[in-house]
Amino acid sequence: MSEQNLEKPRILLLLPTRTYRAPDFLAAAMKLNVEVVVASEEAATTADLSPRDSLVLDFSAPTAATQTIVTFAAEHPISAIVGVDDDTTLLATTASEALGLPHNPVESAKATRDKYRLRHTLSARDVSCPKFRRFSTCDDIAEIRKHVDFPCVIKPLSLSASRGVIRADNPNEFTFAFRRVAALLRAIETDADANAESPSTDVLVEDYIPGIEVALEGILLEGKLKTLALFDKPDPLEGPFFEETLYITPSRLPQDTQDELRSATAEAASALALRHGPVHAELRYNEKGAHLIEIAARTIGGL
Repeated sequence: MSEQNLEKPRILLLLPTRTYRAPDFLAAAMKLNVEVVVASEEAATTADLSPRDSLVLDFSAPTAATQTIVTFAAEHPISAIVGVDDDTTLLATTASEALGLPHNPVESAKATRDKYRLRHTLSARDVSCPKFRRFSTCDDIAEIRKHVDFPCVIKPLSLSASRGVIRADNPNEFTFAFRRVAALLRAIETDADANAESPSTDVLVEDYIPGIEVALEGILLEGKLKTLALFDKPDPLEGPFFEETLYITPSRLPQDTQDELRSATAEAASALALRHGPVHAELRYNEKGAHLIEIAARTIGGL
């Protein structure tokens, strides 16, 4: 009889060292009575005492990290892999695929990690999107402005928590915003350590979508979306910056509006071929209906 049959289910939890959500996930695992293996970029202080409870992985190298997980699982079988942050989404997918565990397609996971790829994929599958274009921060700003309509929003391709997202209403504001985002990306590239993947220095410029903003937290079960929570964002997020503050649930929006927001999230998930695991979406709603801003194959950030 295998070790997996003798013991309770074992979950591999991909936890970056900088995350502040480890206690929440570990508490949930205890409540579910599952064994947890914590994988991070650095060895735990107790790794020598209990080597099967921890794993050291380079999240920026999913191919090598996947092989390490496969080798570990041959001796200590794993029932599921949970990626906590954006940095671990792709690895959770590739490792689950290698072990034959439920997972999203690798290309779907990649699309949720890149804002341009996300917009391009949704647009190609006839999901309503704002007009968008990709530019290099090395390009001439004056030339770029010829191809931009206002108001617009400039976004780094891979940063989360609205970092570097800036609205511009005219050419002067665009120049300021573009240079600010470019400086941010250069600073991140300079400060990145050996285990960190530097974000692309390209940016996405898309039409600004007015309206109220919400966040939807859900889980996909064989491609069907189950909504866990719909959060209202009562503070007006109109720019030029989009720092997130209050989240309120349950939503106070009319039921038909909530249904539209859920349908828009499910449509985007289906278009991306996401089928399994957590989904975090950011949407806006106005007189034209629900509009998807972002969707990620992970749980919500924050506490």
